[in-house]
Amino acid sequence: MLLTCTTTTMATFGAMARTLRRSLGPLTCVLLLAALSAASPAHDGRLICWQAIFNCRSEPECNYAYDQYQRACAPVLKGDRKCPSHCIASLVQLNLTRNGPSLEDCSCERDKACALTKQAIEPCLPRITSSGCTAARAQCLKDPPCNSALDDYMRHCGKLFSSPVCTDACRNVIATMRKIPKGQQLDTCMCDGEERLFCEFVKSNMKLRCFDAPQAEEGSGSHDDYDAEEDDDDYAESDYWPESESGASRAEVRWVSTLLLASILALTPLF
Repeated sequence: MLLTCTTTTMATFGAMARTLRRSLGPLTCVLLLAALSAASPAHDGRLICWQAIFNCRSEPECNYAYDQYQRACAPVLKGDRKCPSHCIASLVQLNLTRNGPSLEDCSCERDKACALTKQAIEPCLPRITSSGCTAARAQCLKDPPCNSALDDYMRHCGKLFSSPVCTDACRNVIATMRKIPKGQQLDTCMCDGEERLFCEFVKSNMKLRCFDAPQAEEGSGSHDDYDAEEDDDDYAESDYWPESESGASRAEVRWVSTLLLASILALTPLF
């Protein structure tokens, strides 16, 4: 997804816009640029990226989401390979606007700066892949042994998100899931889709409590606050884990548990 104004193309576009404003006036300028944007797609039917950016900037919701993206993903665009959770969240919101999706499919043509931007942001895109946790979860739900294991997970690992302790029983549930054929797919899946933000949080949380921390018996252990990763300081656990008083149905709770399981199994080995 191209989500920045590239140097060469956007400079040319800006100069053209200023010239038109001086000679034709603001309203005529906007109308002509809008017509140009709609009338000159790339050769394969996609918009050129400067056109996609222009369309996004013309839509209030997309324009706001675009600004949020530029702030949240600035480290990634500067070369950082790690995607902060708020960057992923901003990409999800941008994709929900009317003109946001065209930014992902737009053509850079021969603009090298545009191509480099697309390459930098590619790992952060909330896409669903055939090997991702979204597909793995769907297959697990259709498999009776794997589906049944989700109930065990809720029973033995449910306290994990209100307590810093990962019990032996919870570790055993995860180990059992890894012995189930469909559970093995959960073991290797990568977080994807619009659920990626939540999935990444759970994966990091589970790794810290169940794999990096010493084993603990049920009811034991410290209750020190969990320190999230540096990039995720603005995302508290309460933003992801529903309260029991929320009135969520059993189906909704089960859906959340399945997402958690799809996330936590893609971790380092238990032993």
